[in-house]
Amino acid sequence: MSSTPISLKELERKAFRSTYQDGLLDIYLGGTIASFTVFAGALDTADSLSTWQRLLIFLAGCAISNLIFWVGKKFVTLPRIGQVKFGPARQRRKRTLIAVLSGIVGLQVAIVAFQVALLQIPALRSWLGIPEIPQSMGTLTVAVIGALFVGPSFAMIAFFMDFPRGYYIAAVMSIAVFCLIWFDNTLFQLAGGALIILPGIFLFVRFLIQHPLPPRELQNG
Repeated sequence: MSSTPISLKELERKAFRSTYQDGLLDIYLGGTIASFTVFAGALDTADSLSTWQRLLIFLAGCAISNLIFWVGKKFVTLPRIGQVKFGPARQRRKRTLIAVLSGIVGLQVAIVAFQVALLQIPALRSWLGIPEIPQSMGTLTVAVIGALFVGPSFAMIAFFMDFPRGYYIAAVMSIAVFCLIWFDNTLFQLAGGALIILPGIFLFVRFLIQHPLPPRELQNG
């Protein structure tokens, strides 16, 4: 009688990925992206809003998304599947993610700052020998940089977090940011948020169906 050997590393990976099966992370990310729409452009319903009002709306949206995530984790997910503690290897992977992301974000900020300087400071372009940048080319460049600013960073997060759906989210975020800037229409940002939230809601409902609450005596025990 043969048996298939089970890799402890693979078991840990499956256990780690199971923490994402409730869809709450998707809902949180989609809500945050949709909330950023108030800064992305002049919504018809927000033309008269000041910067501080937009900031409050954005922070409120982020707070609601964050509240849904943590309340859902505490009162829905944990009572159904419990909490798993992971070993040193997973912790090292987390520290590596932070270090790599810090480098990527620093590089991206430098690139974006340089691009903005080229667009806003004619003397710098003249000193570098760069001709006048057409408006359409400048917009395209900003759109591409914006997409590259978002997509690769989140793809890196998805890799280190063992979060396969993160690659889909990274692609949606990149396309949404590019279209937002290129077409100057915030509907693309809202659509991107919806394309992340809706699968999250589906996963959350499926999670509730597949993982009913255990009997009360088991919960108390």
